[in-house]
Amino acid sequence: MLEVCHLSYWVGNREILHDVSFQVKEGSMTCIVGPNGCGKSTLLSHISGRLKSRGSVFYKGKALESYDRKAYARETAVMVQQSMEITGELRAEQVVLMGRYPFKSRFGDYQKKDHEIVRRVMKETGSLPLWGQEMKSMSGGEKQRVLIAKALAQEPQLLLMDEPTNHLDVKYKIALMETLKQFHQHGTILIVLHDLNLACRYCDHAIVMNKGHIVDQGTADEVLTESKLENIFEVPFYTAFHSEQRFIYY
Repeated sequence: MLEVCHLSYWVGNREILHDVSFQVKEGSMTCIVGPNGCGKSTLLSHISGRLKSRGSVFYKGKALESYDRKAYARETAVMVQQSMEITGELRAEQVVLMGRYPFKSRFGDYQKKDHEIVRRVMKETGSLPLWGQEMKSMSGGEKQRVLIAKALAQEPQLLLMDEPTNHLDVKYKIALMETLKQFHQHGTILIVLHDLNLACRYCDHAIVMNKGHIVDQGTADEVLTESKLENIFEVPFYTAFHSEQRFIYY
């Protein structure tokens, strides 16, 4: 479904991404993990179209640049860290409704179906109690739940998420990942995660980055191991099992 081929990216004299290549299979949940500053968010910005990929990113076999932006947005939803900057007088339901914009006709209005989808995804993400509240009055966690709902409102085939569990307490972290688990039964997810336990528990595949390089990729069980993570994060890791579920900690 998604392929990145030999993507490199420079800012001035600094190389942020170096010869990055990987594939994301349709119907998978793939996480990107690695230390801060390793290029995870920059990589996602290329895949989302925020940064020019110059023929290095392909979606369904076509170069990203060949897609009309609105057509790509009908199939791909993006939640990036910069989305937290949404403030002002916008209310929660208005922000979530923005996720339906790619499906709206140029001069038309949102339809009954759009509003039904908004209410459903706000309920699924625990953001329905925020209905009617302005974004500027919300905590970081509340804003995050609204922005997650906005991404899900697009009902995308491919969901790109950059640290969606940031600002969320444990209850909503688990609730979000369970929602993504349900979504991933009929969609594909590429997600940047810091929480390695969530990555182990919910993701099929993992991509490990360090200093702009992909240093490992494969199934989550193959890649997210103590020895491999120790080499990247430079601290000891340990594995524990509970009810046949693997947990990794440091």
